[in-house]
Amino acid sequence: MFGPSRQRAYRVPSTASTAPISGHGNALSQLQPAQVRTLREGFQILDRDSDGVVNREDVTEMLGQLGLPATATDVSRFFPASAPQQQSITLAAFLQSIATGLATIAPSAELLSALSAFDDDDSGQIDVAELREALLHTVPEPGEKPLTAAEIDEVMSGFSGKRAFGGKSRGGAGAFSKRADVFRYQEFVNSLNGGGKEKADAAAEEDAEK
Repeated sequence: MFGPSRQRAYRVPSTASTAPISGHGNALSQLQPAQVRTLREGFQILDRDSDGVVNREDVTEMLGQLGLPATATDVSRFFPASAPQQQSITLAAFLQSIATGLATIAPSAELLSALSAFDDDDSGQIDVAELREALLHTVPEPGEKPLTAAEIDEVMSGFSGKRAFGGKSRGGAGAFSKRADVFRYQEFVNSLNGGGKEKADAAAEEDAEK
């Protein structure tokens, strides 16, 4: 049985606001009011002449400060493709575009951080039995049903296999089992963003051949 610290480590912190913020679209409604306030303040700082708009250079600077990609392609998504000559963006459009990016990145980063608590050797792999037991004993959020063993196995099935050589997991009586079944959680998180599927499929085929 796992101690409280391991079970708390799995719980993924929520970035969603309990009260949707109207007027800025669905992506913005998923952010907390404090996050929106920070973005608004950042916009006002960049808007040096207080005319209600910022230019491409300002957006590039803001993305860098937020730790988001700031290539020319990334910056261009803030400006309408139908008006390539447009060189400025309003607060409302800026908030919506930033919120869309954060709503995509934040949950994945938090999930990766939560799952890494079970990765004892930083190999990107978690002992399947250990994770399954932890999930079965995790108290669900209010209004949500607890996960069943079948649901957990279904989620992990496409990203599970024998432990890669070099990785270690603890077996009974403190012994190490080098070829235990593991869940490749980094590939799983990548797949949620539309990436990593081909890698996961290749790994599954490799496991089947062993």
